[in-house]
Amino acid sequence: MKNPIIPIAATVVALLTISACKKDEANGGILPPVGNSPLRDLFTDHITQETQTFTVDATQGGTVTGANGTRVTFPPNGFRHANGTVVSGTVQVKLLEALKIGDMIWINTQTVGDDNGTDRLLRSGGELRVTATQNDNELQLGPNGMSVMVPTENPDPLMALFTANAPRDSGMVWTPVDSSNLTVVSDTSLNTNFYWFTTDSLQWINCDYFYNYPATTSLSATLPDGQPEDSTMVWIAFPSENAVTGLNYLTEQDLFTSWQVVPVGMQATVVGLYRNGSQYYSAFSTVSITDMMSVPLTFSPTTLDQFQQDIDGI
Repeated sequence: MKNPIIPIAATVVALLTISACKKDEANGGILPPVGNSPLRDLFTDHITQETQTFTVDATQGGTVTGANGTRVTFPPNGFRHANGTVVSGTVQVKLLEALKIGDMIWINTQTVGDDNGTDRLLRSGGELRVTATQNDNELQLGPNGMSVMVPTENPDPLMALFTANAPRDSGMVWTPVDSSNLTVVSDTSLNTNFYWFTTDSLQWINCDYFYNYPATTSLSATLPDGQPEDSTMVWIAFPSENAVTGLNYLTEQDLFTSWQVVPVGMQATVVGLYRNGSQYYSAFSTVSITDMMSVPLTFSPTTLDQFQQDIDGI
């Protein structure tokens, strides 16, 4: 799907930028870790820590702006209770932004899509999760939905819209929205490009598309002898695609392996995180993927702060 780059003034999208954000106290959308990992609580905490909460007047509507620049605009009288009645009063909107590889690993949300029953790697323009509540009751959107603008440094007119309600055991899998109309727009006042779209549901949202790679393969990673697999998680990051996929541990083969094919010839970074008590260890191996490749991982002591900085640098 090709779309033109359309200039748009900041005043058009900034209706009523609403009040300050804070860290979310509720867990939502956490992915099950690879295997039965004790790292589960760590990624639950990251979801909580990175979710921002805003206050919106349901009658007036308004725009909330995330810490990474995402803008979500709600029209007047745009929320509905579960019984379909119009919401009035104050609404709490929660926004989670995972626009780059480091964010996706930090909250363990991978970029894999369901292509007519086949799981395939996606090129990603960024992931979001938007929810709304009033008095702890979940709300829905009205027929006009919400308008979303996701900032991008390298706009790609092929981007389309994908959504997900919940992760599967193997991780997050996104489904294409057949009726989506995603457009690249430009805010000239900020010299910033955005992916701009509307949606009528509150859930996980991803700007992506499938790319037909000339050759694909599976990839595996091996741990040092004696390192327990149930305290380890492994991902493959693809910088050129802004994409991440997790690896599952296969007991019968005693290794971590990709659960969908990955592109041959592409540069990728295999990332591992291991916890032993209160001490963390990380592994980073940059490779050019070859057919049926197996990557041995070497782990070094780290801290969570350092691990976050390292994945942000991929």
